[in-house]
Amino acid sequence: MDSSATKDNTATAQADSAVRPVRRRWLWPLLAALLVLTSLAVRSTMEQQAAWSRAVEYEKSGDLWRAVDEYRWVLRWYTPWGPSHDDAVAALQDLAKRAEPDDPELAMQAWDNLRSGLIAGRSLWQPRADVVAQCNQVLPPLLVRVADRRGDGRDKAKLLAQFQRDYDRPVGVAPWTSLAVGLGFALWLLGLVQVVRRGLDEDARWRPAGWPWAGAAVAGFALWSLGMAFG
Repeated sequence: MDSSATKDNTATAQADSAVRPVRRRWLWPLLAALLVLTSLAVRSTMEQQAAWSRAVEYEKSGDLWRAVDEYRWVLRWYTPWGPSHDDAVAALQDLAKRAEPDDPELAMQAWDNLRSGLIAGRSLWQPRADVVAQCNQVLPPLLVRVADRRGDGRDKAKLLAQFQRDYDRPVGVAPWTSLAVGLGFALWLLGLVQVVRRGLDEDARWRPAGWPWAGAAVAGFALWSLGMAFG
């Protein structure tokens, strides 16, 4: 073997030995982050399916108020691949329309739970924005009917105008909300990864270098939570 080939092999071996510790330092934090994300996805899917099963059983037994509430939980446990999300939307729409002629209170609850459940599932986007817009149109006159049945003496036209103003708002996720949710989640995840990388030595003892990243993770979680809650 000539000397140039020997030098190349030596350089390659040295490069591999230099890269290997870096790979090890990143491997476990990344696996931990992947485990957290997978756990969240699995839990959301399982909770959605459990709520769907309860809702179907309640509706079959005639306990429609509990069924409406459980359908809302199906929507709140939103994932893009959730198998029962669209089914819950259709079930609430059907239940609300069937209840409207004789039981406007139940119909109102169904439409309102449909709307609130979808809004609770938003993140960087609003799931089924078309249905949220439909709820905003259907609810005001239905609320007037319920108020009239309960003996509310206010003028119906004024009451309808008030409810229409309450529900006359843009449907979707504001750009600043998407920014806050996306940035907060990224900072939260990056902070957790770096806490493991920087804050723990090879013997799993805490190092002061981890404190800034712990603070970053907390700040990211707070930003994500605020964006989800007030966006």
